[in-house]
Amino acid sequence: MLAGPLLTLIALTAGPALSPAARLDAGLNGQRPGPERAVWAAGALLGTPYVLHPLGDAAGPEVGSRFRLDAFDCVTFVETAIALGSASRVAEAARLMDDIRYDGPPEWANRSHYVEAQWIPANLRKGWIAEATVAIAGELAQPIEEEVSAESWRRAQRAGLRFPELPENRRPMGRFRIAMVPVDRLARIADRIPAGTIALVVRAERPWRPYRVSHLGIVVVTPDGQRLVRHATDAKGKRVVDEPFDRFVARSGRAFPRWPLSGLAFYAIQDNTERARELLRGPERPAEHLDQAPRARR
Repeated sequence: MLAGPLLTLIALTAGPALSPAARLDAGLNGQRPGPERAVWAAGALLGTPYVLHPLGDAAGPEVGSRFRLDAFDCVTFVETAIALGSASRVAEAARLMDDIRYDGPPEWANRSHYVEAQWIPANLRKGWIAEATVAIAGELAQPIEEEVSAESWRRAQRAGLRFPELPENRRPMGRFRIAMVPVDRLARIADRIPAGTIALVVRAERPWRPYRVSHLGIVVVTPDGQRLVRHATDAKGKRVVDEPFDRFVARSGRAFPRWPLSGLAFYAIQDNTERARELLRGPERPAEHLDQAPRARR
C-alpha cells in the first residue's frame, strides 16, 4: 500500500486535469491543521479569477452559492482558506464557511458585512482567528477605536455606502477596537509576521464610512524568509496572487488617494478543528446550495 504523503505527491503532480477540489482533497490531510493547512490550501488556489461578491446567501437579496473555488474576492478568499485550514476535505470546508461568514443562519441579514464591527468579533469569539498585532509588533502597535452610531449610518446612507437591504436592527452600533501597525512602522516588523497571519488594510477614519478595513490577505513566508501576501485582488490581472509584502503595502498606499492608508492589522488563523468537528456533526448541507450562481448586487 502506498503511504499517504506519496499518494498526495502523485495526486498533486498528476497534471492539469486535476480540479482545485481534487487537488485540495488530495493534499489537505498532508498539512497540519490551522495556519499551515490554510496557507497550503490558499496556494492551491493561486491564479483563480477575482470576482466581486462571488457568493450568495440562503435567503435575502443575494441568494446563491455559499461556497465556490472558481472565483474569489478578498474576503471570500480568506474565509475559504480559514475553512480549509480546519477541514480534511473540501465538502467539510463548504459547511464550515457558514460559521465563518455568518453570525446565525446563513441569511443576508446575518452575514458579517463589516470587518471591524462584525467579522472580527464573531470569528474571534468562535475561535477561527486570534489577535496577532500586538504579539507581532509589541510597542510598535497602535490601538484604534471606531464608534459607529445612528449618525454614522445616516452619513453612510447620504454617501451611498449603506446596504439598503440590511435591516436596521442588524446594523452594528457601538465602539469597536482593534490594534494596527502604522504604515511608517511596517518595514520594522515585516520579518516578524508568521505564515498564516491575516493582514488587514486599515485606512483613515472617515465620518461617512462605518468601517476602515478595505482589503485583506494572508501572509506567506518563503523558504528564504521573504514575506508575501497571498490575496485575491482586482489589480494585477484580477486574480489570486502572491505579492511581496513591501509592494503590497506600497500599492495599498496608492490605491485610494482620498482614503489614505493608516496601517495594517494582523490576525492569526487558528486550528479550529474541535469546533469544526462539532459543526460537522450536524446534517449534511443540501447540494443545491453549492452550485447556484449568486445574484448580482444591486
